[in-house]
Amino acid sequence: MLEDTVLVGGIAFLALAGLAWLAMEKVTNSGLSERTKRLIIYVLIAVLGGAAVLVFSWHSQNWKEKRTKTSMVEQTHFLKIT
Repeated sequence: MLEDTVLVGGIAFLALAGLAWLAMEKVTNSGLSERTKRLIIYVLIAVLGGAAVLVFSWHSQNWKEKRTKTSMVEQTHFLKIT
C-alpha cells in the first residue's frame, strides 16, 4: 500500500487539510486581534500549499523511478535481441 503514492499522499493531504481547517476555526473564534488571526490563517494556507507541492514532488519522483527502471530493462532486452 505504501507504494501507491497517490493514495498515501492524498490521504495524508486530506488529513492535513482537515487539521488546518480545525485550526482555522479555532483561530477564527479566538480572542486574538484580526491581524493576528489573518496572519495565522495565511501561514496555515501556505503550509497546505507547501504540502501539496511536496506530495506532487514525491509522487512524480516515485513515478519517474518506476518508469526509468522499466524502460532500462526494455532497452537491455532490446539490445540483447538485436
